[in-house]
Amino acid sequence: GDVITGQLFLKVDSDVTAFVMTYGVTDRLDIGAAIPLVRVEIDAQSDLQLQRLATGENSTIHQFISGGRTETVTQSGSASGVGDVLLRAKYRLLQNPGGGLAIGADLRLPTGEERDLLGTGTTQVKAILIGSLTKGSFSPHLNAGYVWSSGGDQDTSNEIDYGAGFDWAV
Repeated sequence: GDVITGQLFLKVDSDVTAFVMTYGVTDRLDIGAAIPLVRVEIDAQSDLQLQRLATGENSTIHQFISGGRTETVTQSGSASGVGDVLLRAKYRLLQNPGGGLAIGADLRLPTGEERDLLGTGTTQVKAILIGSLTKGSFSPHLNAGYVWSSGGDQDTSNEIDYGAGFDWAV
């Protein structure tokens, strides 16, 4: 009937260096790849407390190894390696002086070790529509797409992916 409660404190540091390559196959078609090198460090601390609900305040039936009602447990670890590799293709559908429209596809391969937090453990495919306009010195951009995920030990959700921005020559 006694209960152990705890608070968990995590510090996670992650550094990613990506090697990105893009090749223009034709004036309309680009292909590329991104190979990330990932380093992850985790420090964890659990502050535990024994709640004597059934045995009474002065009972010694349940206690931590130190003999007390509280305990602090710490653990740390790190991992380094290749993350999930990304393969990309982009095809320009339309281009005129006022803007353009392109479609793209990304394939994210589960090459990073999921257990060490170097990758997702899932294969992901993204289809994306890319548009841009030019109105004088103002150039807005819009990307919209969808990501399908499959595989891995855990369910990774599908995603709606979008972004917007602009360039403004002053």
